Amino acid sequence: MKESIGYRIRKLREQKDYTQDNMGAELGITAGAYAKIERGETDPSATRLKQIAEILGVEVSYFFQKTATSQHLLDKTSNYGLASQQDLEQLGTLIESLRRDIEKIRAELSALKKTRTKK
Repeated sequence: MKESIGYRIRKLREQKDYTQDNMGAELGITAGAYAKIERGETDPSATRLKQIAEILGVEVSYFFQKTATSQHLLDKTSNYGLASQQDLEQLGTLIESLRRDIEKIRAELSALKKTRTKK
């Protein structure tokens, strides 16, 4: 069980784009001591597990769920680094809109060049 807890902690930490150094500093321990928690070499105390959950923005129960799916991870307002999933979806929509606008401008420029060469 402790390996799956460490695995989940690591995956969530990576998803949040935190380093082991960041986590260790937040917890007041060395990065090496924190790494042992992720590798399952050390059982975190209940207090330490609560601290980790708070830093990563999940409930402690997340680490004990039978499946890796967490309501937190499905929440469109949950953060992925500095952006939420909703922010990323809006960015994707904006990028697609810009791509279409660029294609339209290219077509207009091409038509303009054809017109100028005919003169």
